[in-house]
Amino acid sequence: MLEKTSGPDNQLSKEDYLIMRAKEALPVDIYAAKSWLITAKSLFPHSAKVQFEAYHIEKLSKNVKEAAKCFSEIFQNFPDDRDIWKEIETITACLRSEQCDPEAEFLCQMFQHIPQELQHRLLVMTADHSEDTMEHCKLLLLLLRRFPQTIATHGTRLVETLLTAEKHSHPGRAVNGFRRLLACDALPLLGTAPVELNTRLSLRLLCKAIEFYLAYIQQPQDAQIQNPWDRLFQIVELMGKKLGWELSSLFSMPWNREVYSEKLQQYAIAHAAVPSDEQVVKQLLMCTIVVLLRLLNEHTILMSNDETIYCLVEAFGEGIHIPAEPKLKKRKREDNGVIITSDNDYSGNGLALAVKLWDMLHSTDHLQREISKLSQQLRLDAWLNLFLTDLAMYKGLHHEVLARLSQENCSLSVNLRLAGTSFFLKDYKVMLEHIILVASSLPVAPGKVSYNLTVPSMRHLHYLTLARYPILQYCCRLLLLAIKDNISLPGGVGDLAIGHSLVLMQMDWPLEASTLSIITERIISRGSLTYPLFQGYIICVDILEELIYLWTEHGHGISLDIATNSGVLQNRRISTRGADKGVREEIKQIMRRQAARDGIDSLDELLQKFIVNEKNAILHTLIIQ
Repeated sequence: MLEKTSGPDNQLSKEDYLIMRAKEALPVDIYAAKSWLITAKSLFPHSAKVQFEAYHIEKLSKNVKEAAKCFSEIFQNFPDDRDIWKEIETITACLRSEQCDPEAEFLCQMFQHIPQELQHRLLVMTADHSEDTMEHCKLLLLLLRRFPQTIATHGTRLVETLLTAEKHSHPGRAVNGFRRLLACDALPLLGTAPVELNTRLSLRLLCKAIEFYLAYIQQPQDAQIQNPWDRLFQIVELMGKKLGWELSSLFSMPWNREVYSEKLQQYAIAHAAVPSDEQVVKQLLMCTIVVLLRLLNEHTILMSNDETIYCLVEAFGEGIHIPAEPKLKKRKREDNGVIITSDNDYSGNGLALAVKLWDMLHSTDHLQREISKLSQQLRLDAWLNLFLTDLAMYKGLHHEVLARLSQENCSLSVNLRLAGTSFFLKDYKVMLEHIILVASSLPVAPGKVSYNLTVPSMRHLHYLTLARYPILQYCCRLLLLAIKDNISLPGGVGDLAIGHSLVLMQMDWPLEASTLSIITERIISRGSLTYPLFQGYIICVDILEELIYLWTEHGHGISLDIATNSGVLQNRRISTRGADKGVREEIKQIMRRQAARDGIDSLDELLQKFIVNEKNAILHTLIIQ
């Protein structure tokens, strides 16, 4: 029989005394500690403290099965004990956690050895016991994952709790903890379970999920969601099946922009006879907008990455010879008379497909009204603004492009596009203003000139690389084409236009060889060329050689006035007589100096300087038609 001992322990109860002896023995001899606890359990079978200490020893021994047995006994016998609830909270936290530290791994393994009936009861009680709504929802999710048969019972309750909690805690914010649980965890579980959801609730939940993923994709949070588009497509498939949508099966297929676009268009054509049927309209609308936005997102990523950014501009069709070398890769997409090119391996067909889907969504008045409502509901303005500008450009609606770009914040790409749009509206003065802004803020990265900035086509869009050389090439081409009509004008304007053209074509040499032929004919017909900016900006050896040939008697003996601020050479033809010897020598010296600069002077800096510093001279040749 146990007796109380004298000394510090004499105030202990027999129960506490046995627990104390077990604790004392534990560091030295675990079996002795267990013996003390067996004695304690025999004498005090209804003591929570004794049973909890036995559980603690089994945990320290890493004995999964015995720990599970002890835990089960405690949970059944003392479900309201404060210590057991602390342990339950720790276990459920480990079950929810993605971390795998040794203690969490042990507790998860131990939970597996608890009888399933007790697992279920424990999770339900824990969820009900939780006063924090987020914790309550996470525990219900844990219950549904562990016991899928309970989805029918608790699934709808979970969804309603999440919707209510979000409404009160995060009004107007699509990305929040409750919406994330709904979109990423609850709906995939409900979608795969035989749970009946009414049409209105199903559509509401689908819209909530779409809005969440779209907002998340635009502004990724710290806690990353892997493959958000694939997860969104899974939700569309699952909820589409609940709604009885024919198109739901499409979203089980691997992503392929051409295939998805084609399937949607086929569905629209097949159901064109019933344009206002609610079932047809809803699924066509929801499925198409999700595919369209994925297209635009993919398109944006391809056009803007860590290494290179591209900008869609209206480029040039026909009129300029493109040499056979270097050979162009297949980078064109011709659709409705529009050719899209780029300087990378992407054909730009994402835009063409997006335009088709957009037109499909606006093919009837009813669809137009519905897509307008959905855009407001899902807050799609941020997604669609850039696309609608590209759409207007694709359709050749230059005034609309101008209006849309004018509302955007000033940037390099916006100024570049405004310059191009103004050119095609023949507003050359405004074009020049934007070109000067562009030239004043060129990127450092050099890039390479494009070999498909002009193609045989009536309409041509081009994804221009936002780097120094491609941007300058595009700006020089705009200016050159705007000036070319004036090279045949009489007097000083004609000479100035010819001189500017010679400066600008250096950027694209030898692609502009055919333009030089036209200019050469004009110079011959005029018999002279006066260009005071010659020494500042013309250094291309091929152009210089052509001019020096024209200057000789064998090449028509034209008069060249190319000395800065000098009228000495004006209206003087070269002859073989000694009287012109000084003139001839000065011309030769100028040409030698200019040729020596080719390959030494930076062409991009020279043309940048020309555009920025010679604004008035350039404008003089643009505004006179």
